[in-house]
Amino acid sequence: MYMKRFGIFILLNLAIAGGAMAQTLVGRTMFVAVKNAELKSSTGFFAETLGILEYGEQVTVLKENGRWVEVRWAKRASLTGWMISSGLTSKRITAASENGRASASAHELALAGKGFSQEVERLYQRETALNYSGIDALESQSLTNEELYSFLVEGHLFMGDN
Repeated sequence: MYMKRFGIFILLNLAIAGGAMAQTLVGRTMFVAVKNAELKSSTGFFAETLGILEYGEQVTVLKENGRWVEVRWAKRASLTGWMISSGLTSKRITAASENGRASASAHELALAGKGFSQEVERLYQRETALNYSGIDALESQSLTNEELYSFLVEGHLFMGDN
């Protein structure tokens, strides 16, 4: 009898915890947490880009579909589209021009995402004597979605619409 009650107790706690973990983002105000985020017409990576949201811009989540969320862009309230949810945060991000406060540069944000600061990166470069020019050159490259799509299709690496 005790084991049966204990089992029911455990199942109820798991159900409650599962419900709490499955909180929805719908209706929440969120902020872009990446340098640039493409606002897409649908959930496909190669879907049409409707706009580019920049770091710190505010959106409202309208729908969720797996790792994708449909958002309304606060800057252009008439524009809605889809983006990856991992590019959003619930924490308000203040841009450098707001309230006269200093803000992190895109380079500093990239370093922080890797767990580095500029000082840590300089120290690491001195101690390891590695040449980062190749990595810097690679990071400066960019392709349009059309160029990437063509590369994948021509190389038989991608078969499909989106």
